Amino acid sequence: METEAKFHVMDPSVFKSLVALSHLGPYTLQVVPQAEDQLNTYYDTADGRLRSAYYGLRLREVEGNSVVTLKGPGWVEGGIHQRGEWEVEAQDYDPKTWPASEVKDKVMNLIGERPLQPFCTITTNRQHLLAIRHGQAVAEISLDSSTVSVGHLQESFYEVEIELILVGNRSDLDVLMAALQAQNMPLMLENRSKLEHGLALLDQSRRDNKSEDRTTSGPASS
Repeated sequence: METEAKFHVMDPSVFKSLVALSHLGPYTLQVVPQAEDQLNTYYDTADGRLRSAYYGLRLREVEGNSVVTLKGPGWVEGGIHQRGEWEVEAQDYDPKTWPASEVKDKVMNLIGERPLQPFCTITTNRQHLLAIRHGQAVAEISLDSSTVSVGHLQESFYEVEIELILVGNRSDLDVLMAALQAQNMPLMLENRSKLEHGLALLDQSRRDNKSEDRTTSGPASS
């Protein structure tokens, strides 16, 4: 189960301010030195089987390594996202080629024999901070600069995510959220996932294509 809080960043200079912090509330912050460049490609069937069942499927590539992630239905409230999440290391988006795993079984049950196809990509530069309590990392704070692409359409945005890890619990998340909001930085709670940014662009692309089709097939002007 994935549990995280998301904030929309209105001014990316917030990232420099956060990296400069040594503490956030009662938590020590540790900067992970190397930022991460991600290429995230999202897949579904032509008839949208995954989307209609409220699932999202992503292949993430980072420095030559790739992981398939399936995210299931969940709930979002006040910027806090909670949902099922399953992962497997794989080099291909065809589930028939994946190692035996729960994610493979779930995807195959959802799509049957229908082939998957990519519908959007999201490139993300991610800087990690670890929130440490009593010598143990309880949450990972991600500073994300992302661009989502669907066909010729693109959208860029900035986010801060706080995701519970290891021994972290909901109390840790609540305290970290309150401490971050107390910094009075230009942040807004974000109820949309990155996938939802991509789906919104996909819907816009389909509307644009329908409009172009109507224009092309309409009567010629004199």
